[in-house]
Amino acid sequence: MKTLIVVLTAALALAASFSSIAAEPAPSGTVTERIPDVLAPSTAPASPAPDLKGATMVGREVCATCHSEKDAAFDKTFHGRKSLSNPKLEKSCESCHGAGSLHAEGGDPALILNPKKVDSATTAGLCMTCHKDKALMMWKTGAHATNEVSCTQCHNIHETTNRKSLAKGGTETCYTCHKQQKADMRLSSHHPVPEGKMTCVSCHNPHGGIEGNLKSDSKQETCIKCHGDKAGPFAYEHPPVTDDCMNCHKPHGSSTERLLKQNMPNLCLSCHRFPHSATRGGGGQGLSLTVIQQRGRCYDCHNQIHGSDRKPGLKD
Repeated sequence: MKTLIVVLTAALALAASFSSIAAEPAPSGTVTERIPDVLAPSTAPASPAPDLKGATMVGREVCATCHSEKDAAFDKTFHGRKSLSNPKLEKSCESCHGAGSLHAEGGDPALILNPKKVDSATTAGLCMTCHKDKALMMWKTGAHATNEVSCTQCHNIHETTNRKSLAKGGTETCYTCHKQQKADMRLSSHHPVPEGKMTCVSCHNPHGGIEGNLKSDSKQETCIKCHGDKAGPFAYEHPPVTDDCMNCHKPHGSSTERLLKQNMPNLCLSCHRFPHSATRGGGGQGLSLTVIQQRGRCYDCHNQIHGSDRKPGLKD
């Protein structure tokens, strides 16, 4: 009895400590709803946008007197090349950083706009003064904007020469934060992203989307763009398939074949607990669970698992 009382007392104390932790408010500036399996965004405080009232344009040559290395590299970048023909970039450095006279007079970094140091919303607003294509229409409702990811965390305007100004290339840029997905791509069964036949943006729009920043309106529509033979409609449908491909598959990678969450028959048995009229004890006219597990894959017989126009048992 004394042992039981001691155990209960310890359990109550532990529960109380967890309750106190849960009751503490989140620190200011902390993102409380994060993208699953993603590294937390930086919590470093952002600088306020500078007040540039009274500042005037000074031209690229003045900027180059201090920033000679960035000036020399700029002509090779995408923005540098576009500045030769695009009127939105005719002011070169000051098209993005704002009028530079006050900054040039004393070199005060607080008197020039640095997109890397202001908050993500300010940076996005600056970039979208020019970038207004349809891929950016849902930026504000997308997972990256919600999690305060800044444009400058993926794009490097001053040093990259590729068209999208990506710091590391498409897939490697995504892997910088999405560590779990990077690990999944190394599993035996995966989409051909590591092989270079696909990239993350084959399915995702990093600049916004309804669900998981997907390019399509749903996961189903995303999958059937490539797997059209699984789309149906079929005379005999498989409810988990019509509901969500992710009921059975892990899209980024799996240790089982065909990106399955579990090996067969265990995956099927998670829904079909007593198939073929078998009972929990193995009685009845059907096969026992033990026999089914020994036989191997349900797919060997039910080879139209995504839907069939011929037989309700999802067979040929």
